[in-house]
Amino acid sequence: MDRRREHLIGQGDVTRHADGRIFYRRNLLATLEQRDVIRAGTALAASRSLPFRATGDGETVQGVFKQTVQLSSGKFALVENAHEFTLVPWRPVIEVIGVVQGGSVSWQFGRKLGLGL
Repeated sequence: MDRRREHLIGQGDVTRHADGRIFYRRNLLATLEQRDVIRAGTALAASRSLPFRATGDGETVQGVFKQTVQLSSGKFALVENAHEFTLVPWRPVIEVIGVVQGGSVSWQFGRKLGLGL
């Protein structure tokens, strides 16, 4: 914990006052998660033929789900479109609907609404 705290102080995310009190930056966990996603996305882009693009809050993401990626900040879904890919937080409450037409399946994803049993 002490090494991690010193690392965060070095990055400017934490300040230590003269009296020894420690103050953490507002929204530090969100900042660390964002850095983790950008680091992983950049590393994945090196092994893929598409560039990585980070997403912002409230942004709509469209594309094809390719895989899940386990990061230190949690599980993420890799979503790819024709020009780039992004990592979005994985939620097990995503509902998958498959519609069969003419011998193929069209998949739709959405949040599950209503009460479950």
